[in-house]
Amino acid sequence: MAINVKGTVTFKAFGAYCEEYINELFSRKIRLNNIRNENNYIYADIDRQNYLEAARLARNFGVRTSAVRRKGLYYHISSLKKRPGLIAGILVSAAMVFTLRLFVWHIDVHGNKTITDEQVLGMLENYGFTAGVLANDTDALDAERKILMSTDELSWINIEVNGSRADVYLNEKNDIVASDDLKTPCNIVASRSGVITDTDVSSGDLLYEKGSGVAEGSVIVSGAVSSGDTLILVHSDAKITADFTDRIDFEMDYTTTEKLPSDDSFIHRQLMILGIVIPLDGNNRNTENTICTESTSDLSIGGLTLPVTIRTEQYNRYSETRITRKADDIRRILENRLEMYIYNFCKDYEVLDVQKVFEETGTGLRLKAAISLRGDIGVKKPIYEH
Repeated sequence: MAINVKGTVTFKAFGAYCEEYINELFSRKIRLNNIRNENNYIYADIDRQNYLEAARLARNFGVRTSAVRRKGLYYHISSLKKRPGLIAGILVSAAMVFTLRLFVWHIDVHGNKTITDEQVLGMLENYGFTAGVLANDTDALDAERKILMSTDELSWINIEVNGSRADVYLNEKNDIVASDDLKTPCNIVASRSGVITDTDVSSGDLLYEKGSGVAEGSVIVSGAVSSGDTLILVHSDAKITADFTDRIDFEMDYTTTEKLPSDDSFIHRQLMILGIVIPLDGNNRNTENTICTESTSDLSIGGLTLPVTIRTEQYNRYSETRITRKADDIRRILENRLEMYIYNFCKDYEVLDVQKVFEETGTGLRLKAAISLRGDIGVKKPIYEH
């Protein structure tokens, strides 16, 4: 069995130029897997170390991206495809593991300071909650109630059962527990540089008046308020309207290499058991520069659904094509990218003006844009953050 520990991010992208964005990722040797189109969003899997670069690159195409899922720890077992007996053993073991997960086998204690883990586990055992109880048993609630009634050392205890693991959270009576209902003291800081045009302060001390320029990160409303000779900390609340400028560049070469789907396709099938991936065919073809369509189905025996999944992956390979465009065509494409950028990233603000300048880059055109915006630039930042 070969263990491959690899971080993967599933992300979605939205914009008019998603195809050009995907082609740019391919041209930069950034590998994408499982690309598909769902409800006008492009979904794809990308290696964790490449996701930040891909997210930054998306802004240049007016494409909005967001991470949907992060996953890792893939286990590949290639030597089992010729050993059906071992596969059968794994299936039986998986069924046993599935059954064992119905019971609590491991208990962790959190939040204790003077009381030891052993003392807490002893209290739980005295009231019927110990390793080996059913995970869905009501012994947890009963143990919580009886422990609080029998000891003066705890002010609160909660037992959370997740599969075969139980986490015990507690507070000792000498702990000071912050209430979730209390508002955290905070300042209002500038999320970006601009000129303040209006303020509406509900609480806190306003440090900048209308017409003042502020730099990104500056404290606009302080949560440290004077009350006579005393300085008190409050939860600042305000709306700070300001004018600011967002600058963005887009560029495109006259000649680009793009990848188009070809007739070359192939299928991989895999058996997935508790994170273990077992190839079911001998197809070891290179999946670079392919689009993958994935489907899964559960395995059932006698009406009982086992914790086993069969995954089918169909790959369609791309072929490279060089395309040359005229300057007017590139201008239209870059202007459309700018429009998509404004739609995706500036929709929370009022657009006052857009200044556009085209420049020759030697191999193509660059669009330099200055977007004048008006909106709320105040964000809350807890005072204890440095």
